[in-house]
Amino acid sequence: MARPRLVSDEVILDATREVLAELGPLKLTLAAVGARAGLAAPTLMQRFGSKRGLLLASAARSPLMVQRLAAAVAERNSSPLATLRDFALSSVAHIERREQLGNGLGFVQLDVADPDFRQHALAHSAAIVDSCDRFYREAVQAGELRADTDVPALARHTLVCFNGALQVWAVNGWGSLTEFLTEQLDLLIAPHLIKE
Repeated sequence: MARPRLVSDEVILDATREVLAELGPLKLTLAAVGARAGLAAPTLMQRFGSKRGLLLASAARSPLMVQRLAAAVAERNSSPLATLRDFALSSVAHIERREQLGNGLGFVQLDVADPDFRQHALAHSAAIVDSCDRFYREAVQAGELRADTDVPALARHTLVCFNGALQVWAVNGWGSLTEFLTEQLDLLIAPHLIKE
């Protein structure tokens, strides 16, 4: 009979995300993740097969985390546009320093070069676009956005704005990340607002 797992995969993948922010994917080790999660590196090897397996498991969970966040922010906001802003800002709330974001962007190399990682990156992007699309459609219905808003295009543009803002801030560090991202989102949405 197998022994019960005292540390869940969720705890390990949370630890992986934290270590990725601190070290990036190249410097991340099973030992570093194990130390954060309270497990020995061989235990992680047994569960995930390799460092690559652990990183793939982390990448595979990413779209689900987007969906969970979208559901959570929808519950705590009444305005669809407030929900969208909360969605964007909550997704970066754990980033305190530009170096953390830079380390996270190191994952993009894996997304481009490795088809297994790329499929998870595409699913992550789709989860963001789908969530934004839903919030924007609700904003049109609520009278916050113009009825002629091209919602699918705006949702895709929001992904571009979001990713671009993170990269620009990682290099330039203009103000706080939340202030900079809010400014970019407001500029993006402004032409579609219903003028009072």
